[in-house]
Amino acid sequence: MKLINGIVAVALLVVLLQNRQPILAAAALVLVLGWSLCLRLSKGQGFQKLEWAIVICLAYWLLNYTWSVGDFQTLISYNFLRRDGALLVSYTAFLGFLGWSLKPGECRNFWIICILLLALIAVPGLVYCLHLFPYPYYIEELGVVSFDPNVGGRMFLGWYEAHNSAGGVYALGSVLALAIIHETRLSPKFKQFLWFLLCCCLGGLVFSYSRGGYLGFLLGIAFILPLRKVGKTLRVTILISIPLILISVMTSTFLSRIDTITDPYYGTNADRFRLWGEAFDDIAASPFIGIGFSRFNDRMVDFHGIKGLYWVGVGGEIINDDSNAHNSYLHFLAEGGIVGLLLTLRIWWLAWAELSFFQSRLIRSKLRGLHKAAKACLVALLMLSFTEHMLGKGSVVMVLMSLVGMTLATSRLEWRAAKEATAKARGPLETGPRTARKRQLATFTY
Repeated sequence: MKLINGIVAVALLVVLLQNRQPILAAAALVLVLGWSLCLRLSKGQGFQKLEWAIVICLAYWLLNYTWSVGDFQTLISYNFLRRDGALLVSYTAFLGFLGWSLKPGECRNFWIICILLLALIAVPGLVYCLHLFPYPYYIEELGVVSFDPNVGGRMFLGWYEAHNSAGGVYALGSVLALAIIHETRLSPKFKQFLWFLLCCCLGGLVFSYSRGGYLGFLLGIAFILPLRKVGKTLRVTILISIPLILISVMTSTFLSRIDTITDPYYGTNADRFRLWGEAFDDIAASPFIGIGFSRFNDRMVDFHGIKGLYWVGVGGEIINDDSNAHNSYLHFLAEGGIVGLLLTLRIWWLAWAELSFFQSRLIRSKLRGLHKAAKACLVALLMLSFTEHMLGKGSVVMVLMSLVGMTLATSRLEWRAAKEATAKARGPLETGPRTARKRQLATFTY
C-alpha cells in the first residue's frame, strides 16, 4: 500500500510541477484515477455531494457540447482536451483526488515536499532574474526562465508554458506555505526552513510578472492572516516580504508591471476589455445555456435559436487554441450560460462547505493547517479567475483540486474512524425514542 501511494504521489508531483509534457501528465492522472477507484471499492466509499456535483457538471458540459459542436472526433482529440476541453480532464481528475485518502501526516508531508520542489525550481530563476550569475546561459538551459521585453525582461516561468500559469501556481504555493507555518505546530528549526521555502516561492511569484497572481496571493494571505489579528506570524511575513519587494523593484521592471494593472490602454489590458465585451455579447444573445461549450474562439459560427433566449452555435470553423475570455465567470456564462456557471461554482461551494465542516470538528488533526490552506487557496484562485480563465483550465486549478481532494479524502477517513471509535467507546445503545434522537444526532454527517 505504501509503495503504491508513493508511486502515485510521485506521479501527481509530475502533474503539478509542469505542463510542458502533457503526455506524462495524462499518464499520471490515469494512474491517480485508477488507484482512487481501487481505494473506493476496497473501503466501500461511495460518492458524496461534492462528487455528484462534479458528475452533474461534467454531464452538463458534455450535453452542451453535443447540442452545439457535436463532433465526436474533436471531442476526443488531443488539441481539444489540451485546450478548449481542459475542463473535462481537470474536473474528472478532481474525482480521483477525492478518492485518494492518505494518513493525515502523509497528506501534510506530501504538500511540504511539493512546496520544497517548487522552491528548488524557483532558486535558479531568482539567480537569473536578480542578475546574480554573470553567464546566465546555463540557467536558461534548465528551461525555467525566459526573456520577454514586452512583459518584464528576465522572467521566471518554472516548467510551465505561460507566465500566468507559473504565477498562479506559485501564488497558491506561497499561500499554502504560509498556512502550514501559521497553523501547524512545528519545531522552530523546521519553521525556519519553511520560511525559506516561502521566500523562494514568493520570489517565483514576483518574477513571473503575473498581476493576477499578485492579487490572488494578497487575497489568500488576507484570509489566513486577518488584519485585525496582527500576530507574530504577520509581523515576520512583513519583515520578509518588504525586503523581497524592495530587491525586486530595484533589480527588475516589477514596479512598472504593477503600474499597468490600472492602465486601460496597456496592451494586455485592452485585449481583456475587448474579450470581455465579446463575452457580454454572447451572454446577452444566449443567457441561459450559452452559445455552446468551446464555441467562444471558433470562427464563422452559425447560430440557431431565438436570440436573447437561446442562441447556440451549431456550425462554423472549429479552433482549438488557448483563446478565452480571460475571466472564468464570463467564459462559463458565454459558453454555458447561467446554468453552466452555477453548476460549476456549486462544486466549489460544496468543497468550501465540507472543508469548513472538517475544520470545525477535526480540531486536533494534523490536517488542520491544510483545511485552512485549501480554503485560502480557493479564495486566491477565485480572485485569479477574474483576470484569467483559471477555473476551466488545467495547471493552476489542478493544484487546488489535488489539495482540496486529498485533504477531504483524508479528512473523511479520519472522521469515519473517529465516529467508529466513539461508537465503540459508548457501547450498545439503549432503545426508546429519546435514545433514537441521540443516535440521530451522533451520526450527523455533512
